[in-house]
Amino acid sequence: MVDTEIILSWVLRIGVFASAIIMTVGLFVGANVILLGVFVLALTPFVRVLMASLCFLSQRNLVYFIIGLYVISVLVIGTLLSL
Repeated sequence: MVDTEIILSWVLRIGVFASAIIMTVGLFVGANVILLGVFVLALTPFVRVLMASLCFLSQRNLVYFIIGLYVISVLVIGTLLSL
């Protein structure tokens, strides 16, 4: 089985690199594409917590899975309240 830290580090790397590529393309295309890159960058920690929760669930570590779900709910509620 793949180590949880390796999975989570790849999620963060992919999110940051994808955001950087999208924002670089946005410099030539327009502001809306740059905003998409910022959105991808802002979404990266949420995806990381989601992946961590799924990894904990696959390891049958229910305590950390529930903590992950709590963190996801706090992130979602905080995002919705800021709109």
